[in-house]
Amino acid sequence: RPPNAFMLFRSYYCKGKKQRQVGLNKIMSQQWIALPLEERAKWKALAGEIKKEHKTRHPNYKYCP
Repeated sequence: RPPNAFMLFRSYYCKGKKQRQVGLNKIMSQQWIALPLEERAKWKALAGEIKKEHKTRHPNYKYCP
């Protein structure tokens, strides 16, 4: 399943951090909310590209939680 924009943002900024995940998630969600719309748009565009690539590689994929 391809990651959404927030998950890409979070994984990029959390690389190498050894903080507890619960605390880190709270901090990252606050930083995501504080991001300017232009910056969020970049992450959303990247997520869209990854989603297209995933769809090309796995045309029959269907998310089933």
